[in-house]
Amino acid sequence: MNRFVDKVVIITGGNSGIGRGAALGFAKEGAKVVIVGRNEKTMTETLDILKYEGVKEENILLIQSDITNKNSTKEILDKTIEKFGKINVLINNAGVPGKDGVTDNSSLELFDYIINVNLRAVVELSEASIPHLEKTRGNIINISSIAAITPSLTGNGEYTFYSMSKAALDMYTKSLAAKVCSKNIRVNSINPGYTATPIFNKFSATQSNDITDEERLNEMDGFIKSIVPMKRFGTVTEVANFITFIASDQASFATGGIYVVDGGVLIRPAAPNH
Repeated sequence: MNRFVDKVVIITGGNSGIGRGAALGFAKEGAKVVIVGRNEKTMTETLDILKYEGVKEENILLIQSDITNKNSTKEILDKTIEKFGKINVLINNAGVPGKDGVTDNSSLELFDYIINVNLRAVVELSEASIPHLEKTRGNIINISSIAAITPSLTGNGEYTFYSMSKAALDMYTKSLAAKVCSKNIRVNSINPGYTATPIFNKFSATQSNDITDEERLNEMDGFIKSIVPMKRFGTVTEVANFITFIASDQASFATGGIYVVDGGVLIRPAAPNH
């Protein structure tokens, strides 16, 4: 399929995990992709992957930026318009479950950091993008989480602020969808469950840097089989496929939706025994 030929897609956090998978999915269907991220190494890796998959380098724009910085939104929009001339889709994917070096999960420092990344930056970029999206009848997709719908399944309250931020993000999705519907802009949330991405380093019980991502995933295997009815992690590609569908004209009547992609976690019949 080539559903995104001549369309321009901005993806925050597009340099790893679900964001990288979405960038590849959009690019392989003809989109010009703008990848926003902080880490130079993973940005370069993402560029190399896209080129290896046959994506032309002129259809890729890398913007190394911290979305919580004061001038980030202007930089992202200005560089996108300068190179590609328009914006069709905004994917607010960048998000964090915690902050490196902060171990007190009830600290206001942690609260402020999570809210700034997961919510404030999304609001700022989305609102500033509206005039551009109105011109193209475009759409916004916010990457939320099942944590917005159910408390942390570890049961220790460690990710309270993360859950709060994602719940607020879902309400922002609905409210913004109502606000911009008359402008022919669609807004939706996609709420992944347990997906095999680097973010699960943060959720792993073992925080040592001496073990690999694969070892951390294996460590969580028993937990995943007990909590996910489909008995496995979701894959980046599975979530990315859902993102590209919702962003496409095939979903042109869908707005204000909260779409769960979690392997059945939220419909499991009873709390498992850990």
